[in-house]
Amino acid sequence: MGVRPLFQLDPRLMECASLVEHGAVIADIGTDHAYLPVWLAKKGWISHAIACDIREGPLERAMQHIEKYQVQSLVEARLSDGLQKIRPHEVDTVVIAGMGGEMMIHILEQAPWLKQGATLILQPMTSVDKLRIWLSKEGYEVQAERAVQAQGKVYSAMKVRYTGAVPDMDLAYPYIGLVGMEKTKEAADYIQKEISRQRKRELGLRIQGKEKQADDIKQAIQQMNDRLESMKKEEQT
Repeated sequence: MGVRPLFQLDPRLMECASLVEHGAVIADIGTDHAYLPVWLAKKGWISHAIACDIREGPLERAMQHIEKYQVQSLVEARLSDGLQKIRPHEVDTVVIAGMGGEMMIHILEQAPWLKQGATLILQPMTSVDKLRIWLSKEGYEVQAERAVQAQGKVYSAMKVRYTGAVPDMDLAYPYIGLVGMEKTKEAADYIQKEISRQRKRELGLRIQGKEKQADDIKQAIQQMNDRLESMKKEEQT
């Protein structure tokens, strides 16, 4: 039987894969088909992976995929509600992709051992501002963050570690984080999307008579615009 050609990851998972360090031992939470760990294993990029899902159906699909690509020696499937079935120090990297930010917060809150040195790779779909605020308050530092476009929408993927430091955040940080530190079209699109979203929010707050909150949003919008302008100037030099 010939070598089975390797599938392509979608852009969101590819961005997460790019943040995984060579030789890592990963837990992929909410793995579904185990696309990410299987791809990383076939590329020889990881030492081991635990593909976790809370439901038996997706876990069964993950096991089928693991067997199909013959990576059973590197990737195991495990039924787990978040990180509950992962032991401290069993992995050094945790990937959570394709979930809402609030669900990610819930999962991370249940695993305080992550603060002992684990790397987190997070790709939230919603409530990204709440996730960034929570991470900062808990002493988790976002060390890299990139924008990625997939299916006509733009998302962020971030690499996070616990440092214990609580950074000073400007008003724009919850909305764009470190997006724009790498000057890409996707980053510009991400920031522009947030500007548009926050302009609508500012208007709604003013209609409700919440002027102080509206003024804070207005200032955040200005900071986001400043980052966009800075990106444009750097491209021109």
